[in-house]
Amino acid sequence: MSAAATTDRVALVTGGGSGIGREICLGLAADGRKVAVADIQGDGATETVRQITEAGGPQSR
Repeated sequence: MSAAATTDRVALVTGGGSGIGREICLGLAADGRKVAVADIQGDGATETVRQITEAGGPQSR
């Protein structure tokens, strides 16, 4: 799927608060994709969002 075909979509990454899930979130955000970070450990998810925002990625609440 091309980047143009995904610009109005959001990637939901479960387990995005650490490990491979976090790396997937960071990679998608670095490519300009919108990412919804989900994790049972809220602090980990918050940290992933902080890293995305710090790197200049999109932010929403």
